[in-house]
Amino acid sequence: MFREKHVLADLSTGQRDPDDWDIGRLRTVQYFLDTRVLTYEPILSLLAVGTASGLICVIGGPGVESSVQTPEGSPVKILQLAASTDKLLSVDERDRLHIWNLKDLTEPPKSTRFDHAINAIMLSPSHTHVFLALQSGEIRTYDLLCLKKSPYIIPNLWNMFQTKIASSVVDPLHALPGCNIPVDLVAHPRDLNLIFVAFGGGIVLYDLSSRNILRAYELVIPAGAPGGGGYHQSEVLTHRRPSVTSVAIHPAGHFFAVGYADGCVAFWAVEDEDQPLMVRTSTELDVNVINGGELEKFLQSGGHPEEKGTDLSERQPIYRVAWCGFPNSLDPRGGATALVFLGGDRSNDPCRLTVHTMPAFDSPEPPAPSGSKTGLHASIRKAMRLSVIPLETTYHLSSGPIYDFVVFPKSNPHFSGCWDPAALLFLTAASPDSRMVEARQFLPPKIMSPLPGTDTRENSEHGDVIHDLSATLKNTALSGEDPLPMHVPSKLYSGLGGVFYAQLLTLQRGMHDVLVGQQPVLGGADLPIVGGSAWMDDKRLSELRLSRSHPRRILITCHRDSTVRFHDVSPQLLISSSTSPLQKHYPFAIHDLTIDLSCLPLSSAPEVATVQVAPESLECTVLLKSGELLVYRLNTTQASPPVEIEGNTEFLLLGNVALRPGTRYHPFLMLPRGNVSLTCCALSDIGFVGVGYIDGSVAVIDMRGPSLLRPRHQKRQSKLLVRNQDADPIVSLTWTVSTVSMDPQLAVRLIAIHESGNTQVFKIIRDPESSLYDFAHDVTRVEGLPNVLQGGSFVIDSQKGTTWRADRSRFASSLQTRDNNLAHCFWVAASAKGARCMLDISGERISKVEWNSKKNKVRHVQVVEKNNSHVLVAFNDQPEAMIYSLPYLEHLHTFSLAKVCENVISVDETGDFIASRCHESDVLEQIIFGTLFNTHRVYDHPIVDLTSLHREIPPYPQPVSVGPPSLLGSWFRYGKPIMIGEQLDALLAGPDRPIPSSDPVQTSQDATAGYGSGVMKTMENARDGVYNRLNDALTERGEMLGNIEQRIDSLQQGSKDMVAQAKRLAAEQSARRWFGF
Repeated sequence: MFREKHVLADLSTGQRDPDDWDIGRLRTVQYFLDTRVLTYEPILSLLAVGTASGLICVIGGPGVESSVQTPEGSPVKILQLAASTDKLLSVDERDRLHIWNLKDLTEPPKSTRFDHAINAIMLSPSHTHVFLALQSGEIRTYDLLCLKKSPYIIPNLWNMFQTKIASSVVDPLHALPGCNIPVDLVAHPRDLNLIFVAFGGGIVLYDLSSRNILRAYELVIPAGAPGGGGYHQSEVLTHRRPSVTSVAIHPAGHFFAVGYADGCVAFWAVEDEDQPLMVRTSTELDVNVINGGELEKFLQSGGHPEEKGTDLSERQPIYRVAWCGFPNSLDPRGGATALVFLGGDRSNDPCRLTVHTMPAFDSPEPPAPSGSKTGLHASIRKAMRLSVIPLETTYHLSSGPIYDFVVFPKSNPHFSGCWDPAALLFLTAASPDSRMVEARQFLPPKIMSPLPGTDTRENSEHGDVIHDLSATLKNTALSGEDPLPMHVPSKLYSGLGGVFYAQLLTLQRGMHDVLVGQQPVLGGADLPIVGGSAWMDDKRLSELRLSRSHPRRILITCHRDSTVRFHDVSPQLLISSSTSPLQKHYPFAIHDLTIDLSCLPLSSAPEVATVQVAPESLECTVLLKSGELLVYRLNTTQASPPVEIEGNTEFLLLGNVALRPGTRYHPFLMLPRGNVSLTCCALSDIGFVGVGYIDGSVAVIDMRGPSLLRPRHQKRQSKLLVRNQDADPIVSLTWTVSTVSMDPQLAVRLIAIHESGNTQVFKIIRDPESSLYDFAHDVTRVEGLPNVLQGGSFVIDSQKGTTWRADRSRFASSLQTRDNNLAHCFWVAASAKGARCMLDISGERISKVEWNSKKNKVRHVQVVEKNNSHVLVAFNDQPEAMIYSLPYLEHLHTFSLAKVCENVISVDETGDFIASRCHESDVLEQIIFGTLFNTHRVYDHPIVDLTSLHREIPPYPQPVSVGPPSLLGSWFRYGKPIMIGEQLDALLAGPDRPIPSSDPVQTSQDATAGYGSGVMKTMENARDGVYNRLNDALTERGEMLGNIEQRIDSLQQGSKDMVAQAKRLAAEQSARRWFGF
């Protein structure tokens, strides 16, 4: 038979020994689908993420990632980072406080229980204590330096306030349930001695040193006033005390904002606890003032104000407020500010975060007090009221309900972390099963003039700042500049950003450099998280350097938000050492390659079926499940714009689609879904895209025009002309430049395999007259395997085993003079049941095999090369890797992958693969990088130092006057010493505080943390050796001065010699010219 006529080379000699194989896991990429809480620390520049499964991950600069788990996996409720002590704090759902040391997260945490549930915590980089608000109303303190409870305890302040007023005021509303439960804790932004405690009933300003309640602020909505619910509620004619939800202090420290459960925000002056400056909702001002006209309509309607056709849903509570300041003014009181609040919208409003830009607080100097009148002066109150009227409003729309948000400051940790923010992070629920993190750029306030007619130095006859509400609301403009989305760390891809499809792409170095380009370590749209440092183990540095010669790899992921994203996963990114840390994350997101399908003119929401990238031309195709095919081109100087073709109805050119600035993958054309759906496509490196249809027809897109080519015997519009054997769907397309047994000419060919196994080999030829390409008349037909896997067709060299693709080098060979000694090829096709190998595609069958595993379905096959030896590897869902020789398909080995992964989703020619673990919400929660050859592969997780970057902690902000800088008031004891962090620690810890033996935290960027025990010397040894070191330094200095003196003398003598030599040479040259030489 065939084997007697030809002696075929064994292409698998180097992989027959089982010891040649080493199955292993390289790296696992984890996606957090159950994120519950976020926090950011600007001094350490670290982001911490807490999940419902109890996993806490700390994320920093390139490669900096460290994770810990709460005991028993209890969900994380509260999360904070303490820069003063380099600690990670967490409160779980069991109300246990856990504290980890950031210098070594492998140490077990210090866990502490309290008598009651923990509702809120507060800490500051200026001291080493944390305040904890308990459900009982007590405020407890904990020493982060000594890791013990401190004796300082604050009793339930709201109960004390109620007791104080009970003797003079009888009001049963003060005893409402929940009014004495603390909900928030905020430090005064300019005085460490003062804290604001938010209870359900109101706000208490507390003096820590004197242990005294300074003021208590309780909002009462009078009967007849709309309040947060408006004139659409039955309680309009009663007094209401809405519950407090959150509090935020103005950066100047003289007034603050309070969010309430009825959806309103009240602004209070610190010096006036009797009456708020303003109470407003997201759409209305002064809702605590009776509106006579609306109240009359309410009374006339008999308490049923809803008119026909109106549908006013209930207003949401204000869940959280934050007041941001900016370095935009020379005035110590600051410039324009921004108030961010979550909630307060109607339930039928879009999900969003609201940002009000507030004018600068500019209070004039009040006149001298007359008589016995005390309290807040009218002019100061007027200026404060002006500074809480927004100049503009910005809405940050989200993809789902927002649970929480985090202000992302640039560097300053004070002002509750809200000073000069760069971004906003908010946690949204895009689906019931998972939450996602979104980030938006925080635009600083523009330079704006005050509202017309509201000069603080002008006396208004109305006696109030706002006498015309409609004019005020008209002047409150919406921002015309939308905040840009920012990139979150890839670990936070979830929800709409979740990954549902992944693919591995291998590139040569030159093409990789073109695709990746010059990527900055931190782009303009990246969150500035740069804390810590990471490097691979120096012991494996020699093995790590071997990866320089490995192929470059790209991870392609498709996301629910209709984006296709690219990540560099090349092993070269991991080359590092203790002296040269990692420079990029792994995987490294290449954001300017992101393909956004939502900007295209599609009839329905796009859902990706497959993505292909040509390894040389770098063109990209995206096949949608709805049947459309999209072709993208890399935006390079060589790329020519598409030319419109008159009368073209086959495809749509996309050159005019608006894209995000900086996008490098531009849409080229779209092949829309017609009467017949697309089933598969194949992309070549020579400008051809093959397309297969469900009716068995085939077409080719020639990118040179572009133009659409069809075989002349196929007319997709008339099914009667299509032969019955070719009427079943196309399931696989393969491009190659090769010969076939019946045509020895080297040519571009497209192998189209039908579902039934019938195979057509189309030849692409060039018309010498028109220089246009078209299908040749003759079509080679082959009987193949039914139900061939996508990506299960390979054409390989019969001598070398290399894959014959339709690339540039083979295309150039096909254009040369015909050679009678052309090499032969093998065509290997694989299905879910077995594989077949044939000579020269249409020649004799060499071998056929059925998979050994019949119970487990084979889903992926790949021709794998190692040391110039090639085999066919089939991956089933056991999971197992079955190895077969080429070309005879002899079974060589079967390796279990159970310890590595659950299912393989993509394999490359080197034997590296990626697997996934899917969440119940159909998004990936893990991508596992594995390999069949794990020898000398260094993908270990790096060594991480979370505290290598420790910026200098700025001093705590000093109090500022309420008036102009020249005004000296009595607010907050101006002129008296202000408490510093050490004094506060001494106050809270008491006189018996033990002095810890460890060193205090370094507070400057150039300070580095020591490793191991015995690094730092004791003070006694340092004092004993200081004089010796001084004497040695003086001796060394004398020697250095002596050496310098000798060098100066030597230079002086050398200069004299050089001058003398120059004069002698000049005299010789003159003599030569005189004698004519």
